[in-house]
Amino acid sequence: MSRVRALVLPLVVSSLVLAACGGDDDETTATTAASATSATSAAAETTAAAVETTEAPATTEAAVETTEAAVETTDAAPETTEAAIGTIVDVLTERGTFTTLLTAVEAAGLTETLSSGELTLLAPTDEAFAKVDPAALDALLADPATLATVLQGHVIGIAQEASSIGIFSNLITVAGTSIPVTNDGTTITVGGATIVEADIPADNGLIQVIDTVILPAG
Repeated sequence: MSRVRALVLPLVVSSLVLAACGGDDDETTATTAASATSATSAAAETTAAAVETTEAPATTEAAVETTEAAVETTDAAPETTEAAIGTIVDVLTERGTFTTLLTAVEAAGLTETLSSGELTLLAPTDEAFAKVDPAALDALLADPATLATVLQGHVIGIAQEASSIGIFSNLITVAGTSIPVTNDGTTITVGGATIVEADIPADNGLIQVIDTVILPAG
């Protein structure tokens, strides 16, 4: 019996010591856990602040996108189509000094021809037509085929400025006729007619105003 007590007593003492130590460990564990919790909370707050700071550039990125969109819109703005001037016939009509020529063009059926392609028209004014014998002019207006040939003798098949015309000695018209050109450095004449106003633009070419109707020889 005494031997049993001797064995049990150390065990009890050991248990008490372990319990006491266990209590200290619990406190230590609790303290450690509390410290860990505080550290975790602080770390979480720091992380959240860092996330907010990291997210801030999103506003800058949005501003950059807005600026780029504005630049693209500005770049697109210059792509504006120029307003149409009108065909050669439209320009002649607007000028108001080519009524006889327009009457002749319509009578010869050449309105569509002078409204397309790229052409140069040597355009006699009303004053130029007034130089033509009235009887001869009436006969010409009454003969559409001959009238068309005469008018085509006033048309060059490309858009050509007066300065370019002046370098040639002759021009070939869409009628197939060759008309002489002279240039004294100041005045350019074509088929005996003087260019009195040069390079009037139209959507389908140029108009060179002349002071005389170019008629076939003979």
